[in-house]
Amino acid sequence: MKRLLTSVAVGLAGIQGIYPAGDSRPKLLVGIMVDQLRTDYLENLRDMFSTGGFRRLMDNGLFIKDLDFNVEPGDAASSSAIIQTGAYPRQNGVTGAFIYDPATKSLRPVFQDETFIGNFTNETYSPASLRVTTLTDELSVETSGKGRIHSIAPDPAQAIILAGHTGNSAFWINDETGRWSSTTFYSNPPAILQNRNYNSPLISRLDTMKWEPLRKSEPYPQVDSQQIKDGFRYTFPRSDRDVFNLYKHSPYINSDITQAATEYISELNLGKDRETTDVLNIAYTLAPFTNLNSESYRYELQDAYLRLDKDLEKLFSTLDKQVGKDNILVYLVSTGYFTEPAIDNAKYRLPGGTFSVKRATSLLNAYLAAKYGNGAFIDSFVDNQIYLSKPTLEEKNLDVNTVAQEAKDFLVRMSGVADAFTISELMSPAISQLEAMRESVDPKTSGDIYLLFNPGWKVIDDTRFPQIEKEHKTDAYLAPAFIMGQNIKSQIIEKPVEAVEIAPTIAGALKIRPPNSSNAKPIKLD
Repeated sequence: MKRLLTSVAVGLAGIQGIYPAGDSRPKLLVGIMVDQLRTDYLENLRDMFSTGGFRRLMDNGLFIKDLDFNVEPGDAASSSAIIQTGAYPRQNGVTGAFIYDPATKSLRPVFQDETFIGNFTNETYSPASLRVTTLTDELSVETSGKGRIHSIAPDPAQAIILAGHTGNSAFWINDETGRWSSTTFYSNPPAILQNRNYNSPLISRLDTMKWEPLRKSEPYPQVDSQQIKDGFRYTFPRSDRDVFNLYKHSPYINSDITQAATEYISELNLGKDRETTDVLNIAYTLAPFTNLNSESYRYELQDAYLRLDKDLEKLFSTLDKQVGKDNILVYLVSTGYFTEPAIDNAKYRLPGGTFSVKRATSLLNAYLAAKYGNGAFIDSFVDNQIYLSKPTLEEKNLDVNTVAQEAKDFLVRMSGVADAFTISELMSPAISQLEAMRESVDPKTSGDIYLLFNPGWKVIDDTRFPQIEKEHKTDAYLAPAFIMGQNIKSQIIEKPVEAVEIAPTIAGALKIRPPNSSNAKPIKLD
């Protein structure tokens, strides 16, 4: 009880700089995650934005320019979990949208749960793997479950994280059918998106979609005149097997989510109950389009920012009309990691190379076999992690840590490998330099050896079909975050702010306790 009371006290005291202590709780909380949102793009495009979208956030709320996630790069799911729980993957259990399943020797969805069934999907999910409470969970407890909690996202992992354990609904787009889908874990879903599956299914609209520049023939920052003249044009033919994935990496997914969000606000009368607080959490994406016509993607990405700006303007306008500025609290947060289209290094004579997973695992297995006798020592190589075969080690009566150290010493000599660590090394608090990596790894699901690769090297998983290719690089981009709403003072924070501080800050604004694994203090303002 002492720990809980202390957390509440800290949460309420630390927020007073932006939220007066005597004010009532906002009627509607709107949480927005934007995958790969970058501060430099916001600042470069500022003059091209409307006054009601990104500029409204930049001018009328708390603008954090440098949100530091302080862990190894993850994905939208792990970043969303950090924001919603105020805890790192090691505590919250979400290292990514997929985790390794030793039974099948392959990746499986982190929230896969066969005790529930899917709505408009064969996927079976629940938030059981999310081991701690979220902001929405704590708000639900505080309001005795009276507030309504809904989430809408491109993918299931984000949708489930944003709904938490106590949500009424979580919807996402199914990769195979393009239908809005959910799970029976959430027992009170609105009919809005289910009706859309019947009345206006995505597959019936695909052939009419074409993505072209929003501002044709007009200049875009750092885009050369020939590109502007040529423009770009992308279509979404139903005959393409990957069409729904293309759609989910285009600005159209953001517009569809905005439309759904505005319908939720209007038709469900969110924020209209005087006695409680409702929640609408949504996710957008600014990840690079997966079917680019060229290696440069600045033109398309800037256009995606401008289109999202219009979507935000529409969303905020709906909130103003339906709920009122004085009754809402909005926070918008980047996922803090960044991907870029692969570059042909050889074409530009850039340093780098390719690392073959098949070759590396074959060589490593041969090395261990020569040392310990014939056997299959490698279970799998997934996401920079090598899983040793526990049955083989048990059969030969070998110590896992000893073999992992031998394997590590062999792997660090391979071209392209910058460093390698055993899971024992990562989990050792004595090695302070590995703290960021330690917080990003869940020891319950992690591999035995964790590899780091040199920037510019492409890791090709040629053990799978189709093979997976990932280029490694070091990001130096800033990730932004915003808090805007009732009595929030306009302020810009230039210095880095830890991502785990968002949850206790929002909890303080809502006058609720922070999520139960959140140890960070709320954001301290000047």
